[in-house]
Amino acid sequence: MRKILIYPITLISFISFALLTSCGNGKDEQSDKAIAAAAAKDTNKVDELTQFKYDKLISNVPIPFDILKAHADVPLAYNADAVNPASNLNYYSSSTSKALNLGIYGGDMAYSITYEKFEEMGKYLKCVKKLADDLGIPLAFDQKALGTYKKYGTNKDSLEKIIFSSYSEVDKTLKSNERIGLASLVVTGGWLEGLYATLTTLGPAPKSDKTKGIYKKIWEQKNHLNMIIELLSQFKDDAIFSSVVTDLSGIKSVYENLAVKSEINESELATLTQKVGEMRAKVISH
Repeated sequence: MRKILIYPITLISFISFALLTSCGNGKDEQSDKAIAAAAAKDTNKVDELTQFKYDKLISNVPIPFDILKAHADVPLAYNADAVNPASNLNYYSSSTSKALNLGIYGGDMAYSITYEKFEEMGKYLKCVKKLADDLGIPLAFDQKALGTYKKYGTNKDSLEKIIFSSYSEVDKTLKSNERIGLASLVVTGGWLEGLYATLTTLGPAPKSDKTKGIYKKIWEQKNHLNMIIELLSQFKDDAIFSSVVTDLSGIKSVYENLAVKSEINESELATLTQKVGEMRAKVISH
């Protein structure tokens, strides 16, 4: 198996790459009027504390690459069941479900790149573009960057550079429009998919010298989870956000009840896989 080179890039930066590279021509772009209308639907205005927590989350949760890069140490084999089928795209009608699954499909793109399934990545690129368009997120379109992607579409080092080049603009736009609520759901979806893909790809593999690194990385996700819950709790008056926090709290309870607080064992891993799978099934089904 070729060595997997994955870099600690935040999900939003990865999504921005998708927005950048999936735009084919002028008629695919959202009009200013449509973008404004979609932005108006996100009524979750934020205060300085929420803004700070969002910035902290983006800075400290390098997802989903952070956990996926640990796959190279085992190594693991690509699992087609670990991704959300592109055919599910039409299920997502609300802005919240679109935001969550924008994160989910971003995670699937990262998973596909991890295992060099570049053709599969293309399917999720289309899903990401459609959901982003529906949410009225302005596209960071640049012909030069698009040409670079086409030229180096299977070169991971070059993909990293393209991703970083578009991150700043998209992140700035989301924050300037005070759309922190939806942006937070995108991050949540990406984190969830990265963990789900890792758990289902690892499967029942026992803890050993080869797998201890990925076991540790799975255990470390509790820190990211706590930050996500803390941020989403700022929108507790919204029933959708409250429901997401409840589901995440169920996952958190697994971490809180570990026999040894500093590690996770095989039995606990199975329980975590079940709990993560239950939440993820809800997210991708509507």
